[in-house]
Amino acid sequence: MSKSSLFSLLLIGPNISKPEARFISSNAFRVNCTLFKWNGGNGMFHAEIFPASDKGIYKNETCFFIFDNLNYLTTYKVEVFIIHLGLFQYNDRAVLGFLVFLIILTSIALLFVLYKIYLLKRKHMFFLSLSIMPIFVFLLGLIYISSLIDTLLPVEPISADALVETYKKKIADEGRLFMEEFQSIPRIFSNYTVKEAKKAENQSKNRYVDILPYDYNRVPLSNGGRHDYINASFIEIRSNLICGPKEETIGDFWRMTWEQNTSIIVMVTRCEEGNKNKCAQYWPSAERETEIFDDFVVKIKGEENCPDYIIRRLSVMNRKEKTPEREVTHIQFTSWPDHGVPGDPGLLLKLRRRVNSFKNVFSGPIVTHCSAGVGRTGTYICIDAMIESLEAEGRVDIYGYVAKLRRQRCLMVQVEAQYVLIHTALIEYNQFGETEISLTDFHSVVNTLRQKEGNEPSLLEMEFQKIPKFKNWRTSNTASTEENKKKNRNSSVVPYDFNRVLIKLEEDISNGSDAEEDEDYSSDEEDEIPTKYINASYMDGYWCPKGLIAAQGPLSDTVADFLQMLYQHRVKTVVMLSDCTENGQEFCSQYWNDEKKEFGEMVVEVKETDTFPTYIRRSLEIQHTKRKESHTTAQYQFLKWEGNELPPNPCDLIDMMKSIRQNGGYKNSQENRGAPVVTHCNDGSSRSGIFCALWNILDSADTEKLVDVFQVSKHLRKERQGMITSLEQYQFLYAALEVAFPVQNGEVKKSATTPDTVQVINEQTALMSATTEDQEVAESSQQVEQKADAEPTEAAKPTEPTEPMKPAETTMTSESSEQTEKAPSESPTNGPAVSVEV
Repeated sequence: MSKSSLFSLLLIGPNISKPEARFISSNAFRVNCTLFKWNGGNGMFHAEIFPASDKGIYKNETCFFIFDNLNYLTTYKVEVFIIHLGLFQYNDRAVLGFLVFLIILTSIALLFVLYKIYLLKRKHMFFLSLSIMPIFVFLLGLIYISSLIDTLLPVEPISADALVETYKKKIADEGRLFMEEFQSIPRIFSNYTVKEAKKAENQSKNRYVDILPYDYNRVPLSNGGRHDYINASFIEIRSNLICGPKEETIGDFWRMTWEQNTSIIVMVTRCEEGNKNKCAQYWPSAERETEIFDDFVVKIKGEENCPDYIIRRLSVMNRKEKTPEREVTHIQFTSWPDHGVPGDPGLLLKLRRRVNSFKNVFSGPIVTHCSAGVGRTGTYICIDAMIESLEAEGRVDIYGYVAKLRRQRCLMVQVEAQYVLIHTALIEYNQFGETEISLTDFHSVVNTLRQKEGNEPSLLEMEFQKIPKFKNWRTSNTASTEENKKKNRNSSVVPYDFNRVLIKLEEDISNGSDAEEDEDYSSDEEDEIPTKYINASYMDGYWCPKGLIAAQGPLSDTVADFLQMLYQHRVKTVVMLSDCTENGQEFCSQYWNDEKKEFGEMVVEVKETDTFPTYIRRSLEIQHTKRKESHTTAQYQFLKWEGNELPPNPCDLIDMMKSIRQNGGYKNSQENRGAPVVTHCNDGSSRSGIFCALWNILDSADTEKLVDVFQVSKHLRKERQGMITSLEQYQFLYAALEVAFPVQNGEVKKSATTPDTVQVINEQTALMSATTEDQEVAESSQQVEQKADAEPTEAAKPTEPTEPMKPAETTMTSESSEQTEKAPSESPTNGPAVSVEV
């Protein structure tokens, strides 16, 4: 090939300049071109020469190719083309702009047509409108089509492993992605009709005028004619969703449950919230027992009150049918706040477990309702369905399922906070699983948890390692000020700002208790009302928030503040889990005396002292020098913890706690449950955490016959630093529960409480005696008690008590020794299976 030889160039692809070719030697030339614009991601330039050379197709990221070692006196043809590596991208703004322009143009045309029709009618020339009717229909069709333009975003399903990262990504930037997703789902799909709901005779049956069931999936009643309407929708085969019945629709509600063969009703609201009626009470009260609603007789056979829900066992009979009465389980969730969503997503997971425990193959669809039957109801239904998806497929499509729900009932998952709650509930379930255990299965499950295979950690150890540490998750600004640092025994164990116990200054105190005034936890910000600082934190009890207070043992400079806290908050029980001094180190400054003693403006006096083998009980009378009224508090000092990481015998601590619960009326009195129990140790966490955990777990076991050591420990860590930090403490909780609920004849029963022996003693002698006993930690509890009886102190000899046992004590002993726990009638949890999964 010479420089006079011929070659031709062929260009394949848009936006490319004409290729240029130049000789660079006698048998070589180069080809180059310029690309004006890529549509989409960058691609590759390809060049092919004919006749083909040994190299074949040439590839390069730029349009520049060199062809050498060519034959002389030969004409070559070169084709240059491009290949994209990704998808083409188009101007979405231009498309959206065009659609908006089309909708505006269509609307203007429609108005023009309507105006023409109006003129034609006025001139009695309506017949001419027939000529423009096709145009009118066409324009309506355009509007209808434009309304069906899919506004849903291409949100991909989330795998189980990506739940946490996806949540973090969506919650960032003040939850911008959550807002975009939620707002993109149509609130109402207007292509579904609601003709039945809008009929004049049915409008009074709707609680809200804008929340109506679609015609295609509404639940019809068998009345027929004009009386078959109820504001309820079928949601797949999962359940019937209904708005909270009104007084005039209770009969229809029971007719629906009867015809659908429903055996479970889930109510996710209270009858009244914020002085507004949310739902009529469609079941009889415990006092009336029976109510008649149209053709249906409803009886209440039992009611189980728990902190977050109420389970009612109802029987329903149809007076017009000769069929047996039917059993219906009514589960009412009562912990959904008036505004917002539950702070703990685990509550809805717990509700789901309760509902599932009553399911059977013979029951019809579950009836689920709140007030409107869309917001809370949709949230619960979505969580239930997504957990099933998580278990079956290992992924969830929350966005797609909410859109699917709204195609079956408008406004399902009504607000963004509920949409976010679904995500957090699924994260909670995926991370921690179900750790609840029924008492009937407790011992077998714990044995499974403790089993080890070789060097692998046991299931119990793995469960403990899952508990989040919650380090610095909230602020502790008040505790960290220079003025308050000296009030802390341990700088690493201080209260968070949001739940620290407030002591109001005396001049700001109104007459009476302040405990009732502080309804909510304080915020993380500084409080407007001036308060004193004390190293103490509110802890949630089983029955109510702020049911416990965990405090460090008072310093000599903070004894007055400690007593003022007891006085202001009307504390009825104080539990002291340490001696004043242990191993030469002060754990607690003594805040009581046999005689009246003043600490600043507070006066305390011991009115009565009783001693038992494992603890001392004192009755303290506390008074403020500027006030007339006094307050009496029962103090329990546990004697078997001194010098040990844990009590040598869990039974000792359990027995004292049972005595506190019985004598203080915490088991049966709602009023006493609301008064906080104060527990303190050296730092307010290491020992107090164990006490708080056991206190809540015992309440749960007594009420629901269920225990969840994991969740209780997790919540305590969230509320105060230094709670349940070691595996040994976690194992101790399980061991203590085994003692509290021993197996006897194959059934779990309460351990009999040893009768309390009341002795009037010298306090100093008692403490010395207790110290001597603790040195024999290897002995059994019976031997320890015998040793206590054998002490050479005259006041402690096992003679007849110098003070007769009080009747209340005798009654408590008798009832406690005979009372046993009944096994639950049904299995309300998947405890054993869950434990294997931990």
